[in-house]
Amino acid sequence: MLTSRSHRTDGGQKLPVEVFYPRAYVLSKLVRNLTVKGAVFGAFVGFAHASYMHSSGQRPERGAAALRAVAAETAMWSLSGALAGLTGSLSYAFIGGPAGAMAGLAGAGLVGGGTFASLPSIAAMPQHLGAKTQTALGYTPPAPRSLYVPVRYDSDIKEEAPPPAPQYNGPWNDRVVFLGMNPGPTAKASRSMAQHADVTIISPSLAPDRIRVGGASYNLRSSDGLASFVGTLNLSPAQARGVKRAFEMCEKGARDELAGLAQIWARGEKGAKIPSRLVLAGHSNGDGVWGDDNGSLRLGPLLQLSRTLPHATAQIEDAFVTGCYSGGEVTMDQYLLIFPRAKTIWAYEAQAPGVDNGATIDQSGWERATRGRDARFVPRTSAAAKKKMAVWSYQTGYHATESPLDLNGLRGKVNWMENNFLRPALAGEDYTYDGQWRIPIRITDPHTGPIRQYYSWLVRLSQRKDMPEDERALWVEKKHQTIRLLYYGATVAPRFSREYGAEIRRAHAKLGLPAPDFARLNRAQALKAIDKFTAKLEKTPKATAQLQQVGDLLQRGLHDLNPSVIPDGWV
Repeated sequence: MLTSRSHRTDGGQKLPVEVFYPRAYVLSKLVRNLTVKGAVFGAFVGFAHASYMHSSGQRPERGAAALRAVAAETAMWSLSGALAGLTGSLSYAFIGGPAGAMAGLAGAGLVGGGTFASLPSIAAMPQHLGAKTQTALGYTPPAPRSLYVPVRYDSDIKEEAPPPAPQYNGPWNDRVVFLGMNPGPTAKASRSMAQHADVTIISPSLAPDRIRVGGASYNLRSSDGLASFVGTLNLSPAQARGVKRAFEMCEKGARDELAGLAQIWARGEKGAKIPSRLVLAGHSNGDGVWGDDNGSLRLGPLLQLSRTLPHATAQIEDAFVTGCYSGGEVTMDQYLLIFPRAKTIWAYEAQAPGVDNGATIDQSGWERATRGRDARFVPRTSAAAKKKMAVWSYQTGYHATESPLDLNGLRGKVNWMENNFLRPALAGEDYTYDGQWRIPIRITDPHTGPIRQYYSWLVRLSQRKDMPEDERALWVEKKHQTIRLLYYGATVAPRFSREYGAEIRRAHAKLGLPAPDFARLNRAQALKAIDKFTAKLEKTPKATAQLQQVGDLLQRGLHDLNPSVIPDGWV
């Protein structure tokens, strides 16, 4: 029995009165009151949280679906609050006193916190159960609509709309495939990431474009070697043809990295659970990734491989392309075609940090941020070097620095910089004039200076989605030429001389000209030597095919800086 003391009045005099209540009655009232108050408080918190998430655009539901989601979340939070109140009141009732009060608060906190933490899993249970039931019955549900609907990618293949991607219902995992185009940085970065995640490394082979499977080595540059390697993947004839087509599209030098990826994706296509996260690391300009003295793994071959093995790429939910200018709206569309079920894609809007000045830190941060199914974290700049990020999330869409200029303004700025910076630099001049001042434009560092500034604005212009496609192709061509000009003295001319030096010396000897060492000449001197060779060649009657080929090589290579002669791996 419990007592309750009150006061009553008798003839103006207060008399103390004690009323006795059964203990069960008092405790049941306490439990009921705290349970109801916990439910009300939980419902209020749940409704406020759900309303904020939907109003701020952090949840994908819209319209009636959003109202249902808010109601469901409010109900779950209310249930959690009720359980916390029930646990706390029962703990107090059975123990009693100050110790009972402390035990009640602790019990309420543990139950409430545990329930709140498990709310995402509880909310996802109906969807997972429904998906498993549909899969067991042989039904494939339609693909969910994305906030971002890509329709095009690079110039290798064109299509009006992507085919529907296969549905993948999990289980997802946090394993990572780290594909790096430079062996040293790949080893360092992947070793750091492997301290916290299960990492599969794909790096350049010791022999370019060769891969070992079991005890056999396959030459991916020969048709027979390529066909034999594709045969080891045990795919259907149609899939084998598609994979072979991807290798034929791939630039030589990058086929060993593509082969490592094909091995993993082939297993995923046949039902294996492959890593859900992917890092593509190397130099970049938005068209793919490449390495020093290595080939370029462009987006076209990756898309061809993805189209051929769609059940594999449907398992990839997070991707990070770590290279300069690897982001941009147009490029992000291309990534979404390659990885149609992605929940996040990270890239760099402009220059990216190197492995020794922040890239490893950024990659480790990405690994932490993309664990699980959460896609709300959107970094604006890199963690260490504060480089600008370009990030896409299925919940909130594309995020990057807003351009200060519209399309016409960008065209005007880039055209002005082309006339005043690019053209004089292509001609080998060290200075330009704006009518009053002499401006130095000589490239002493590929990462700084007026030509680098022009290149950055040019890349931004080429990423405008409101630009006509035929015009974009012209700017992309200038982009490839400009990056080769930036690295002309540092790597392009020395690699060109090393690759074609013997042919150049023989051709000059046949024309009676001294052979120039293009690795040592500055651009103005090189252009003068090319013009001298061309003039002599034109005056030579019945010039041999070998002489004509060297003339064409010099013109398209060092003079025009054409990517067909100067590969990405030389910059």
